[in-house]
Amino acid sequence: MTSHMDRNWDTDRFDNEDLERRLNHIHFCAYRNEHNEGDEDGNPPTNHWVTSLEISEDHAVILDMAPGYGSDGQRGKIEVWTQRYDHNGQATHADQTVQTNETIHSLSFELNGRLTVQNIVDLITRNGRQRYNFTPEWEGCRYWVYTLSSDLEAQRIIQPGSAAAVWSAVSYYYVNPSGYEVRVLRQGTFRASE
Repeated sequence: MTSHMDRNWDTDRFDNEDLERRLNHIHFCAYRNEHNEGDEDGNPPTNHWVTSLEISEDHAVILDMAPGYGSDGQRGKIEVWTQRYDHNGQATHADQTVQTNETIHSLSFELNGRLTVQNIVDLITRNGRQRYNFTPEWEGCRYWVYTLSSDLEAQRIIQPGSAAAVWSAVSYYYVNPSGYEVRVLRQGTFRASE
């Protein structure tokens, strides 16, 4: 396990050297739902959201609160990985799932002060944000991203009003190839321990 990353983090594709790297920006990104499909229970489509900690134009650390863990699949785990891009913005590792062309909408924020990946990991851990359960519909990544933005704003890491902008953005479904629709923001829950 990596420093301050417990069993609620999946670090298999993370380069530990990135912990001490300085960040340039934080991006909250909505993935494209290629076929605008809802789930098998008839729920409308949503976008999956992740957080990108930009180290440089061709290097980032991705934080993806993903469901599918635990006996009911509702326990979330932060899948964290090092992402490098080529000059066309494409992921340079064939096994990576994030490429810039998979993002249909994003919000980018400048950081106040000199921050590292470790500083963000510490904030998440200190606030218990790695202990998260998704809804029975396996929704909750949008609320998790919003909560992280609120924590960053409360610590003055990003500007006042940033969390409100994230709340507004995650309240929509971004239709492929264009357009958007209002979506109910289903909220997962944070666990007190584990």
